[in-house]
Amino acid sequence: MDSDFSLLIGYQDFEPARRSFNTLARKTFGLDFEAWHRSGYWTKQYIPYSLSRDGEVVSSVSVNFMPMTLEGSGLTMVQIGTVMTDPAFRGQGLSRFLMETVLDEWSSKVDDIYLFANDEVLDFYPRFGFRKSGEVQCTAAVSAGLPMRAEKVDMERPENRENLERAIRATRGVSRFSMNNAGLAMFHLTGPLKEHVRHDPKTGAYLVAAVEGDLLRLDDVFCEGEVDLDRAVTAFGPEIRRVVFGFSPCWNEALERTVCEEEDTTLFVLKNTIDFREKGLRFPVLSRA
Repeated sequence: MDSDFSLLIGYQDFEPARRSFNTLARKTFGLDFEAWHRSGYWTKQYIPYSLSRDGEVVSSVSVNFMPMTLEGSGLTMVQIGTVMTDPAFRGQGLSRFLMETVLDEWSSKVDDIYLFANDEVLDFYPRFGFRKSGEVQCTAAVSAGLPMRAEKVDMERPENRENLERAIRATRGVSRFSMNNAGLAMFHLTGPLKEHVRHDPKTGAYLVAAVEGDLLRLDDVFCEGEVDLDRAVTAFGPEIRRVVFGFSPCWNEALERTVCEEEDTTLFVLKNTIDFREKGLRFPVLSRA
């Protein structure tokens, strides 16, 4: 690799580099992290490892430090994301150098390292020891009948964001496999999924959901107190007949479990600490970066 490149790590508070990172992220993925940073949700759990040349970020691999809880037991994981290189600098081994740097630093420190890859790069990650893994999608029938009561949450209002963040940090007993990274959740809920945030006044729960006909896609549930999923899924009215969970629910109702198949998305793990398919698990939708 050319010695003209400089390695930058965890530089979110250095504005020139952060803005250059954002420029590359917009160009590559259509993502912008600036509002997330201004809101205070970009914490030390999200660490960009980047190469710059002439003061501009031209390649980057990000580490998300992901403390997870699996059925009451703690796990430490790292999720690799935002892997990108400016087209003018591809083919020079920049991403390889950054991946090796990340793995050298983190492999011995955590229980596992994982990532979600699109179809264009499926051959890239096995070079570093990553293996394809599977997840399990949970669905269930809904016996509704109650009137619609879920209320849309205006995520532009600071008090609503504060209440939701507090609920995220306090939530227990909703998912068998949950993340402890409120900053990443708030990235989604103040950005791409901000129109999907609802509040159920009956249960006090915040529901991240979308309705498609008689199908409810429930990506996550957050609540400062105990929440009954049986009641929460009825918050979207009598038309709902099925629910698809974006997490692995702690639910007493009969769940149907199928292999989770998503277009242009493949899960890779490094150590294979957990067999997600065998245990009937999926990574929460909001844990993806």
